[in-house]
Amino acid sequence: MTTLEENTAICVKDFALFGIKIEPIRQYYSPQAANYEFEIISLPSVAAFNRAVEAMKLMCDASCEMIGAGKFRLSAPCNRQYIGVGNCEPSLTKAVSADENGRQKGYICFGKGNFDYIVTSMEKAAHILVAGTTGSGKSCLLNSLIMELLCFSNAQLILIDPKQGVEFGIYEQDVHKRICSVAKNVSEAVEWLSVAVNEMERRYAHMKEKGLKEYDGVRLVVVIDELADLMMTSKKTVEQSIVRIAQMGRAAGVHLIVATQDPRASVVTGLIKYNLPTKVCLKTANAQHSMNVIDVGKGAELLGKGDAYLQLPTSPDLLRCQCPNISTDNILKIITKQGE
Repeated sequence: MTTLEENTAICVKDFALFGIKIEPIRQYYSPQAANYEFEIISLPSVAAFNRAVEAMKLMCDASCEMIGAGKFRLSAPCNRQYIGVGNCEPSLTKAVSADENGRQKGYICFGKGNFDYIVTSMEKAAHILVAGTTGSGKSCLLNSLIMELLCFSNAQLILIDPKQGVEFGIYEQDVHKRICSVAKNVSEAVEWLSVAVNEMERRYAHMKEKGLKEYDGVRLVVVIDELADLMMTSKKTVEQSIVRIAQMGRAAGVHLIVATQDPRASVVTGLIKYNLPTKVCLKTANAQHSMNVIDVGKGAELLGKGDAYLQLPTSPDLLRCQCPNISTDNILKIITKQGE
């Protein structure tokens, strides 16, 4: 098996056959691929570059992406690296312990990026939109984020699962009393969204009374498993509640994690999209669905099973990552105190 350095040298020689001089920038493994970044030193024509890239695709199934002026990245498939919540634990522990108010801020890990685990807090993420088709890893990511919040923060959670609790029903067994409710149908979902809005307004009244600019208590995170089901039956009410929380909730410590496997424009409306600043685009059914989430069609090209593009409000660039997974057995052990 050739090394990254050996493959880099082969790429330099292969491009030279087309009259193109390139110099290596760096080589690295990401969870999904072996990556080789180059700078173009001399180029006879764009057509020559395109022919060289096509040759690389034929030889090693490599994809090519421009990463700046005169710079490009070749990515070749390699053994996928799958991530569990346990793999995220050291990075989460470090982030929480390094922050005086770490547990209050609600740190979460979206998985492993090209070079490291991607950790942020609900305080910075504000509100999260997750989209991905069947098999993309959407449910795995939602359960991972829920467990991270239960284990690494003091947040309270409202879980909304309009499909009769198929996904979130397991959390009714939580003995830690951190799950406020598991809403299992549309009417319960509407009711608990109203509860979250009322709690947000109560907190604002408290902040005004105390002269606070931001709420200093326990965060409340509302997790919605399938937005499309709610939008089909109660679009106006649901959208109004989501947008109201999204526009005002962060300062009051009330946050949203909203997921859908059907990110049509009628589901992920403009108001919802632009008020949920953190976006996770897993594999989508088509390029338009990806556009509706992250403004580019690249989500349709992802590999599934946790492969994602992440857009954070603190970064101008899309970050590719492998999102974490957690087994039902491990969820049960934690929420029922088994194994303690």
